[in-house]
Amino acid sequence: MLGILLSEGSSLSAREAVTALGLAGFRVELVSSDPLCLARFSRFVRRVHPAPPSGSDPDGYLKTVLDVIERRSIDVLMPVHEQAYLFAAARHRLPMGLGIALADFTAFEQVQSKPALAALLTRIDVPQPVTEIIHSTRDFAKERPFPYFVKAPFGTASAGVWRIDKSTQRDALSGELEYRGAFERGVVVQAAANGPLERTQAVFDHGRLIAIHIYRQIVAGLGGGDVLKTSVRRPDVRAYVERIGAALNWHGALSFDYILDAVRGAPLFFDANPRLVEPMNAWLSGVDLAGTLLRVSLGETPSAQPEGAEGVITRLGLMGLMHAANRRGRRSDVLRELILLTRSAGHYRGSIEELLPLATDPLCIVPLGVLLGILLISPFSASQLSHHTIETYSLTQGAIDRLREWK
Repeated sequence: MLGILLSEGSSLSAREAVTALGLAGFRVELVSSDPLCLARFSRFVRRVHPAPPSGSDPDGYLKTVLDVIERRSIDVLMPVHEQAYLFAAARHRLPMGLGIALADFTAFEQVQSKPALAALLTRIDVPQPVTEIIHSTRDFAKERPFPYFVKAPFGTASAGVWRIDKSTQRDALSGELEYRGAFERGVVVQAAANGPLERTQAVFDHGRLIAIHIYRQIVAGLGGGDVLKTSVRRPDVRAYVERIGAALNWHGALSFDYILDAVRGAPLFFDANPRLVEPMNAWLSGVDLAGTLLRVSLGETPSAQPEGAEGVITRLGLMGLMHAANRRGRRSDVLRELILLTRSAGHYRGSIEELLPLATDPLCIVPLGVLLGILLISPFSASQLSHHTIETYSLTQGAIDRLREWK
């Protein structure tokens, strides 16, 4: 059996990658700093290997991964979150013959940081909101129309992103950014765009687009994540994604967020994720992103996949429960959301569960039951749980500085 190792197990993307690969007949192993990570509770997971957090101890994390690859005769290493950046920096230390689909480190550097991404989109003429890159408190304090967004150079799951509605917020944030040393690296100031949020996911083979999927967010959850989404087709977005991938000679998975401008109907790109992101809406729409990434990792050159069906509505029930709990801190809201989920009623009508598919993977009941119990005891703990989960897989600025020393 093919030995497949996923780079972490706490994120929603890891959980969904396990499902997509499992339904295709594969079994996977994980490394995780959390012994009770979300993805371990699956019939498709053979083993979970303990590892230090990649964000606080990248050297220890990499050492553990290399040890697991050797001991377990791993054939393919699949980065499912920010560890892709880490492995790109450590590419020269990975075993010869290991299957992994990674762009080179210089390509990662152009999409991993917010200022570098803004510069890249400008250079290759991909639309984005009105954007400035600020390097001083003086420029930051200049008057500009409210509202707008401020973005630190690095951040995961909306961390390091602030909406500014008035000058007092701007002035308070200025001191924090200066203390962090963010202006030295460049702070992005971006005008707010009006329109629906959509996300595009793609897999490239050395700059050639071979799979793409796009969906629209219907209901937002904690941190701007998705509770409900629906698949769409956007030929212009596909063309822009192809342009970006070709310019970077990208190899592997690459995802973007954009706002579909309400006035012009044009996509305004504002965020990049150089990795696989929540692939189950794509899977249920007929696009196998995880399987395609696996084939590219093995050195195959698959033909381009046709785009998937439009209008496939999927839900992340766990995120819906957390959002309901966090909204007012009431147990009754959690129970009401649970009833809607179990009945596929209300805003869940016509949707398919993508995150914890109990019908095909009954072990999902464990994290769902645990979370439900926690939320009923302390509803306002939802945001703390989300923050803790993000910490287990995100890269800190210190870790990023360390990765650059590896090069």
